[in-house]
Amino acid sequence: MAPQSAVAVALLVALTGVLASCVSAARPAVETPDPEVTATQPAPTTTSETLMVAPGAKPPVLADGECEQILPLDVVAKATGRAVELDRAPAGGGYDAFAGAGGLSCMWWSDGVDVLHVAVFTADSLSEVDLATVDDWRANPACDWYCSVITEQDGFVVITTINPPQGAEFEGSLHDEAVRIAEQVAPVAIANVDADGGWVRDRTGWLDVDCSALGGALGPALSRTFVGEDWGVYIDPPLTAGLVADKAARMWVCRFVDASGQYIEAWGYAGAAWGFDPSSASGALPAPWVGGPTEEGVRNDGSVGQGWEMSDGVNVVRLTGVPAELGLGVGEVAAALAGSLTP
Repeated sequence: MAPQSAVAVALLVALTGVLASCVSAARPAVETPDPEVTATQPAPTTTSETLMVAPGAKPPVLADGECEQILPLDVVAKATGRAVELDRAPAGGGYDAFAGAGGLSCMWWSDGVDVLHVAVFTADSLSEVDLATVDDWRANPACDWYCSVITEQDGFVVITTINPPQGAEFEGSLHDEAVRIAEQVAPVAIANVDADGGWVRDRTGWLDVDCSALGGALGPALSRTFVGEDWGVYIDPPLTAGLVADKAARMWVCRFVDASGQYIEAWGYAGAAWGFDPSSASGALPAPWVGGPTEEGVRNDGSVGQGWEMSDGVNVVRLTGVPAELGLGVGEVAAALAGSLTP
């Protein structure tokens, strides 16, 4: 597993921590703003039956982001057998995979413990994710920490994750308890979001990256040889809903290693253009890509270098730390990478 750094973990939390980043049980739920799109993306359009979300647009959040609307406190209290308080992570700036999937994330605390997490998605937003095999850590009968149950029903997916306080007593295994609670809360959540209707995603132009192939294309563009590798993303197993959201966004992390052992690290997210600020773009990139340098890039191993963020109007790619020892400017690397990603 790749070494971690404080900033690398922060980036990971931006992706998976929509469920786990809450630290105060008293913090009120935050209302999610209306869908945002970049200047290059049309707003979502409707037909007589469904909402079509453009490839790089931000999808709407179910139930307007109101956790109380999908699961009232009395329902959660009855299911868990505990007095609970609602806490929902505020939406962060920029892009995160959970928001990109239109997911609604809710968390309830009891006596200082996050005893229940419930996430709701439209089935279409997760249509590329194999829910039966997506999480070998938590969504299985052998789970013993933050166990999850995935419920599919009526065009929606509910992910119920439990974390009973230490010493809690219940019949059967922790997975059995997760199943019991999911059977009580998932149907209620689905019934309460069903009135919102669903939406479908236009995935035209979404990148599906193979790190090895991309490394092979990047090398000639920079007049050297790079070996492309899938690079470790998770330090610890993420909560199931965060993992699902990452896969729904086709998130990828590649490392491109040259003959000296120096490497370039890049992260990518399909459909994430809504989280990119085109006004910050600078530097020459091959069309349709626009982008510019970031203050600093920090890689999974904690090393730093020049950073860059860019978008083609549909996808977002970030270079996290191009080292000076590589002898290449970050703009030069970004232009070569953008060219390698353009059909």
